Amino acid sequence: MSDATNPSKAEQAVAVLREERTQTLRALSGLTDQDLATRIEWRGGQQPVNARVMGLGTHMIDHQQHLLRLLFARGRGLTAAEYLMVKNAALLAELEAMVLVLGDADYTAQGPVEGDWSAEQILEHVIRAERNYRERIVVGLAAAKAEAEAAGGEAKDS
Repeated sequence: MSDATNPSKAEQAVAVLREERTQTLRALSGLTDQDLATRIEWRGGQQPVNARVMGLGTHMIDHQQHLLRLLFARGRGLTAAEYLMVKNAALLAELEAMVLVLGDADYTAQGPVEGDWSAEQILEHVIRAERNYRERIVVGLAAAKAEAEAAGGEAKDS
């Protein structure tokens, strides 16, 4: 990771990928069942659109495995914190995809049950919670480290 003013090369590339995925969501989220069943030319043959949309996901899995091999070949692996953030990023990606398929009317409409939040309210809540979790963890760790240093030791793992 880098600071906010100087994104790393990896962060820059991921930003480009996110924009590409946003364009993909916009282009493909409205496909009908008939569209998915339609056969299109793909690498010299005819394949259903559904297979190619699923192929997008399996292609990503293939390259996740490749990246893991690169990490392990460098003796790197993932730390527990990195693994947890990978899982959190995956959950966020699913949430993003679900929200990005909504038009403005669906985005702001209340849920089907009285008192349900709209997608807009859910996102507002998740945004606040994201910031709150991050800030509380960072501040809490800083306080624990300062307390441990003042006591002449190291912060304790829970």
